[in-house]
Amino acid sequence: MIRLSLNKMNLRYIVTGILLTSLLVLSVLFIKQQKAHELATQPKVLPSVSYYPVPKSMGPDSAPIKMIEYSDFQCPSCRFATEVLHQLLAAYPGKIQLVYHHYPLTGHPWSAYAHQAAECMHIQGKFWPYHDMLYKNQREWAAMPEPPVSKLVEYAEGCGANMELFSNCMADPAVTSGIYAEKNEGTLRQVNATPTFFMGDKRYVGPRELKERGENDIRRVLGLPELSFSAPPDPQVDQTPKPPTAVPGGE
Repeated sequence: MIRLSLNKMNLRYIVTGILLTSLLVLSVLFIKQQKAHELATQPKVLPSVSYYPVPKSMGPDSAPIKMIEYSDFQCPSCRFATEVLHQLLAAYPGKIQLVYHHYPLTGHPWSAYAHQAAECMHIQGKFWPYHDMLYKNQREWAAMPEPPVSKLVEYAEGCGANMELFSNCMADPAVTSGIYAEKNEGTLRQVNATPTFFMGDKRYVGPRELKERGENDIRRVLGLPELSFSAPPDPQVDQTPKPPTAVPGGE
């Protein structure tokens, strides 16, 4: 039954990816019509995620703390978690390596667009500035009534992206497939809410768990005394919606 459920989930991810790519192609075609002034001498094809296996990491490979994050750019709790991450990285310089993994939730309609844009910026070596800009402006683009492609383009320009490459990448289905492969990996690790963090065999869900249990686990590894915390509750973490019950004769 578990294997059957995972196969159904994989099919849902593939279908979602195909639909997303179709929408992105239409959106990018519109953008290209508005950007005729871009340099025609730039390469027309951007290497896809299949040929860009560099992890989205921050911190040295030699860091004793290895942290993996599964996150959603439209998730408010994930936005709060970035503040905790910046505090931890500043408090323990050189001791933490963070690796980001995409986990766009199906309940967030514009999340997949943001993840596609972020992966395209990663291919240009600008993932973390764009990551921060997406969270900083989350209330702006997440509230738009239509796909926020114009805002995603604006943020990419603000980060100094090559816009010809960015536009081509936004319509690249291989990039979409790579994003959903990361999400599937998270699902296999029993991720069902964002943000979820792993440090070795330890798991933390939401910014408060990361700040309290996570930081004390970091300090134990580094041989430092534990801290005591008294903080207000976190915003509720975002849950992955359960697939609807199958109806005979339905999809």
